[in-house]
This record gives sequence, C-alpha cells and structure tokens, in this order.
Amino acid sequence: MNNPTVRNIVAIMAGLIVAVVVVGLAEGAGHLIFPPPEGLDATDPTDQARLMEVIPMGAKIAVVAAWFLGALAGAWTAIRIAGRAMSGWIVGLVMVALSAWTTQMFPHPLWMTVSAFVLPLVAVLVAKRLLAAHL
Repeated sequence: MNNPTVRNIVAIMAGLIVAVVVVGLAEGAGHLIFPPPEGLDATDPTDQARLMEVIPMGAKIAVVAAWFLGALAGAWTAIRIAGRAMSGWIVGLVMVALSAWTTQMFPHPLWMTVSAFVLPLVAVLVAKRLLAAHL
C-alpha cells in the first residue's frame, strides 16, 4: 500500500475490527466466569435498571477490562499498519464513543462511566508506547 490515505483507512478499519472482536471475546469470557443472575432479562428495562446492582464486582471489572483490551488491540493494530499514531487515536476515540454509549443504555456506576472515557485513551498511549520503535 503506497498510498498513505488508503493505508490509514485500512489501518483504522482493521483496528476497529480487531477492537470489536477483542471486546466481544473479553466480555464473553467475563460472562462465562460471571454468568448473569438467574431470572434476569437483559432486554427488560426494569431488569436493566437493576443489573448493575445484582452482578458481582468481577463482572463489572471484566467489562471495563474488555473496553481497555479492545482499545489496546485495535489501536496497536491501526498504528502498526499505518505507521503513525493518528490512526490509533481515531480507533481509541471510536472506542470511547462506543463504551460511553454502552454506559448510557442503562445505569452504570460512576467509576465505570469514567472508565469508558479514560481507559480507551490510556490504551492508545500504551499501544503507542509499545510501537514507539515503528513510528
């Protein structure tokens, strides 16, 4: 890919795909380790409002870890392909938007909402640092 614009677009798209897959896998693992309580219907607004009250802290940490790991893997992929940090920042900002949107679907503790905004950006910084020699 000699065209830098095409390379950046491919890098961002690949980074977003990797990020979403990693979040899905990490959250799936969290659900296996911490299954939702019996009788809870995640599609029922009443149950959604109670969800964060009844799931264990480990389940909440697993979700936040998934946001971080997804953003880290996605940003790393984008930066590695593009050879520039800007592509990783774009992936990180999209992940901020997606994780923040998730916290608005039903009530989350404040620390999770803050994490939704902060951790994907921290993940980009980590990815950038890991790939410093390639920039």
